[in-house]
Amino acid sequence: METQRSLATRSTYRHLLLKGMAPDEAANLTAFMAGIPVGEAHWTLKQINQLLFLRQMRQTGRFGGDDTSQTH
Repeated sequence: METQRSLATRSTYRHLLLKGMAPDEAANLTAFMAGIPVGEAHWTLKQINQLLFLRQMRQTGRFGGDDTSQTH
């Protein structure tokens, strides 16, 4: 199941491609618009969505913090 955020990034990326941007340019601009630092990095749409997923997990408290203290 796709999240609302991944649908928005895919739509943005596709729109930028239709406007004539190269795939790497469109992905980097999509990352920038999602608040991901670009700099020298070159992002793919898959990487952007994965990072946004992890960011959401962290913000909702489901990832990070005390994850390492639990034993199985």
